[in-house]
Amino acid sequence: MTSGPIVLLSDFGLQDAFVGTMKGVITGIAPQCRVVDLTHGIPRGDVHRAAYYLWQAAPFFPEQSIFVAVVDPGVGTSRRALGVAWPEFTCIAPDNGLLTYLLTHAQPSLAVELDARAFQLEEQSGTFHGRDVFAPVAAHLASGTSLAEMGTPVEKLKLLPLPSMTVGADGNLRGQILLADHFGNLITSMGLWQTQGENLVLDPWLPDCRSVEFDRMKVRLRLPNGITIPLSTTFGDVDPGELVAYIGSSGLIEIGVNQGNAAEMLGLTTSQEIRLIRKG
Repeated sequence: MTSGPIVLLSDFGLQDAFVGTMKGVITGIAPQCRVVDLTHGIPRGDVHRAAYYLWQAAPFFPEQSIFVAVVDPGVGTSRRALGVAWPEFTCIAPDNGLLTYLLTHAQPSLAVELDARAFQLEEQSGTFHGRDVFAPVAAHLASGTSLAEMGTPVEKLKLLPLPSMTVGADGNLRGQILLADHFGNLITSMGLWQTQGENLVLDPWLPDCRSVEFDRMKVRLRLPNGITIPLSTTFGDVDPGELVAYIGSSGLIEIGVNQGNAAEMLGLTTSQEIRLIRKG
């Protein structure tokens, strides 16, 4: 089977040679394979943000893509190195919760601990498994080796605590701030949303939350400081400097400022509760 690209995600940044060295290992084993950088700008050790970006991006890559996700504060410890396959793609990552959102969305077809040393570099550092373990494994996969040959099957994988999203007795939706992106837009846990005429229908991406329907023209987002914002379509629906709530590209509700920075303006932090309420 022809492999898709190898897609790299890390917190390495681009100032040092870490990313380039991983690419050197990959092209030395699989020179025919394309290598794509998803991002190397994850804040150091921010496994939660990496898990979110991996979940957000994976559906937009070709089938049989191989994601190599290296945000690994526990490198060199007893944490396992994993290869996890879904029908559409495979992920190579540490067992530290980085695959949480993908695992919540769909069960994998196979998960293995990468303990077959024949597919890794012979000499290994205790601090650079991206080069010594994850990159060569990905390259061998791209060259046709099956994931099953690379390790021992495992079942229970480490998961991060999931964000909250619940529907109250009043039919209003409670969620929380997940993170702020590079532009200062605040991404929330509220989604995913489908449009049916004038209504928005929640197709929950998190377990234990039921579907709920809102009239788009009569819905407001309530922030912890009591501010309420109508739901708009895009930044240009409000004047420059004004707050705007909208459904972002991931299907989750986001909070932004037209030509500004919502995170700086509002001072909201991760995990703070927000609500989607019905007007009147």
